[in-house]
Amino acid sequence: MNLLTINSFDCSAQASGGVNQTTVALTTYFTKHCGIHCFLGFFEPLPPDREPLPLFEGRILLNRNFDKEAFAKFILVNHIDIVQVNFLKKHNLVVMPQLYEVAHQCGAKVIYAFHMCPGFQIYTYGSWERVYYGWTHHDNALAETKKWLLSKTQKLWLPIARKSLQSKYRTPYDNADKVIILSQHYFAPYSYYAGLSNRDKMIAIGNSLRFSQYATQNDIDSKEKTVIVVARFDEDTKRISLALRAWREIEQDEQLSDWKLQLVGTGRDMPFYQYLVKKWKLQRVEFTGLQNPQEYYRHASLFLMTSTAEGWGMVLTEAQQMGVPVIAMDSFAALHDIVTDGYNGLIVPDGDMDAYYKALIDLMGNDDKRLKMSFNAMESSKRFEISKVAAKWLALFDEIQKA
Repeated sequence: MNLLTINSFDCSAQASGGVNQTTVALTTYFTKHCGIHCFLGFFEPLPPDREPLPLFEGRILLNRNFDKEAFAKFILVNHIDIVQVNFLKKHNLVVMPQLYEVAHQCGAKVIYAFHMCPGFQIYTYGSWERVYYGWTHHDNALAETKKWLLSKTQKLWLPIARKSLQSKYRTPYDNADKVIILSQHYFAPYSYYAGLSNRDKMIAIGNSLRFSQYATQNDIDSKEKTVIVVARFDEDTKRISLALRAWREIEQDEQLSDWKLQLVGTGRDMPFYQYLVKKWKLQRVEFTGLQNPQEYYRHASLFLMTSTAEGWGMVLTEAQQMGVPVIAMDSFAALHDIVTDGYNGLIVPDGDMDAYYKALIDLMGNDDKRLKMSFNAMESSKRFEISKVAAKWLALFDEIQKA
């Protein structure tokens, strides 16, 4: 079988995005273990300092001025059986009807994979701390004020936003043979935003694990008293200020004075988080910068997530794979596919800082409970092994080719 995957960007080993990581993981597995010949289409080439991965047997550069003849030639010359389109930027989404038309004319089927939480475009978070910082430090003050106002009035403009988003959900659904959603929990919201009366084309396939190793029993037994956050430092989507706010309470508890917090990552809001650490006089917070997080997971005892919304939250399964229980705010439905409250982590109501702080205290102060959850986290992550996730894709490929 020959598979053409289409992304917004070319694939690179240096890119950390979820779509890039998923494409690389599946392509590698399909090529090595399934005898599938993989090709790549993309709308934006890599910057000069990045090398394209030599995983693909052929590449095609696309643009919104869709060249039907060139695309048809690529499909026919390379005997493409399935065109799998990953979530596209809105300005590239206009090619879907033509892409679907040409693919079918050439005997290929089309799959659209939506890698986000439905409605993610309207999720916004603004805090008074970020607004104040913006004005006093001349850092995106007007933009942050707008986010804060939008977050306070979201219920008023939600119906208007939904209508404006409808084509972004309906167009790929109408121009694909199957639509992959990350979780069955997202079927209803996707239908809501797309204005669908049925969900016949939808199938749920989550993301696979990224690491090849699992935490050993020795890793679990030798965990350090470290809490970690691994994220892009972007306040309106990751809300890391909430993790720092909870940690502010932890540092007031003398019985927990041997615990530390590590923030792994970087991004535009790094200065804001450093400002909060200084303002709140936090003594046990470490900024590691952008790092390969695997070793940080290996030594950590707890993982914090405070995101506004996520599609899947690959850092959750990464943490669990390394035996790190998760404390997460209930802000996206796919969380419940990954975390079983009280078994491999804790889920608290979205935005409930009191519950979040109590969850931290609960696990930090109970070694036996935390260690049991650590083992459960590692074991439960095996549901998302690449072979198991790839098997779902292979079953879909087989079904769609027989249809």
